[in-house]
Amino acid sequence: MYIFTASHEKVELEYMETKLHEDGGRLAVRASGTDAIAHSRLTRAARQFFGLSTGVDFESSSKSIAEIVKKEPPLAVFREVQSGLLRMVHKELVIRFAPGASQQTQDLILKKHHLEVREVNPFVNSQVIVRSKNGKRTGVTLLELANNLMSDENVAFATPNFVSEFHRTAISIPIEQWHLKNTASVTGQKINEDVKAEGAWTITQGKSSIVIAVLDDGVDVGHPNLKAAIRKNPDPNEARDRLGRDFFVPPDNPEHFNPRPKVFQFPFNEMTGNDIHGTPCAGVIVAQGKNGGPMGIAPKCKLLAIKVFHGDALASDARVANAIRYASLHADILSCSWSSGASADIEAAINTDAANGRQGKGSAVFCASGNDSNTVVAAPARFLGAIAVGASTDQAKQASYSNSGAELSIVAPSSGGKQRIFTTDVSIADRGFNLGTASAGGDDGLSTNSFGGTSSATPLAAGVAALVLSVKPDLKRDELKALLEKTADKIGPASAYNSQGKSSKFGFGRINAERAVS
Repeated sequence: MYIFTASHEKVELEYMETKLHEDGGRLAVRASGTDAIAHSRLTRAARQFFGLSTGVDFESSSKSIAEIVKKEPPLAVFREVQSGLLRMVHKELVIRFAPGASQQTQDLILKKHHLEVREVNPFVNSQVIVRSKNGKRTGVTLLELANNLMSDENVAFATPNFVSEFHRTAISIPIEQWHLKNTASVTGQKINEDVKAEGAWTITQGKSSIVIAVLDDGVDVGHPNLKAAIRKNPDPNEARDRLGRDFFVPPDNPEHFNPRPKVFQFPFNEMTGNDIHGTPCAGVIVAQGKNGGPMGIAPKCKLLAIKVFHGDALASDARVANAIRYASLHADILSCSWSSGASADIEAAINTDAANGRQGKGSAVFCASGNDSNTVVAAPARFLGAIAVGASTDQAKQASYSNSGAELSIVAPSSGGKQRIFTTDVSIADRGFNLGTASAGGDDGLSTNSFGGTSSATPLAAGVAALVLSVKPDLKRDELKALLEKTADKIGPASAYNSQGKSSKFGFGRINAERAVS
């Protein structure tokens, strides 16, 4: 089985036999070939997005489990072959009509396939969520219909409205930010193997007019080392939009306008089940360096907090794509330290919609290449409109975990050598990577010294781009990408690079902030 991306890339899917069953008096989802943790995630997603019943009284009901299940949503779970990520669908498709397709043509296509519009995309009026009028097209038949629609010249893309797994993995310094200035204070480090922040800062530390959006599991907008840099009232047409948004929940949910970390479960210093990833990403970019805390690469720029994940719960592809569209309306640069399945909707949001940001100059979208030690760059970093960022170490080597591939643009310093990355941590007591010990980044728990992975490399590269736009604001996003590649330092063996100066392991090299802003 397969689907297509917006650029007609074929994405192989494996169908996982999906069943509903009774678990502790409640309906739950089970998919073949998955473990109990996956079952729990799938069940939570089915309740959150598809209306799976949560209060069935099995003991007093006269109906059998089979009869009860028959009235529940017919779910289908797939595993994307390349990424290994789970993707679940109910009854809906996302269709984006091609530019120039008239309303009459759109209506005829929907009528031909017996589809009704459930929702018009709030950012792109030619994109709709639909389902069959009789509600009988589900699961595998939705894939077939989406693929059929992709052959219509009046359809830009069609895809099942998946709820999917996303990877936001971080590889878990002493309080020296070697990635900004590497003095080789630790045996084995390579001196000056850093991003050349000191030289760049003689020119600019950023401007408040340049906004970087971090799309993740929330940003601690009240953090004492971040709050001065948070973009306030980003959407002047929406009074409730004071500090950013939470796209995991729908717009009519009051929590939609609260982008803070919200989900925590024991153990509170581990990624699984905890919103502790976005705040360190934000610190890499705009941390203010207060009271001995970390300094971001672009401390005088502003940061827009956008929440797209709740812990490790499956998230809606459509809502993540809309978060990208929202960000491109209100930010110059987007930082995405996560990977996903190959979603046509997310691809269109990056390739097409973000290209219209910054009054047509395009919002630059930086994406993590992935921490899988693969020779394939993960989605969405491999999409044409993204800037794929890999990780290098304090020893001028490719980090062993960092994905490589033809789409890799640049690398940025991160963990994998002698030291990891010192950055902000969730300020809520007993939450975050550092639960409050000096050895983990400080007794106050406001910072962590154990961040890393391409999750840290990506916001570092995005922050350097913000410095560039602070001094060269007229650059189009393709010109910005080309400049970062042109001014990058070649690291690793010369044999790693081809005649065009490109490497599958390092892209065009390790980003150099000083050369980029000069």
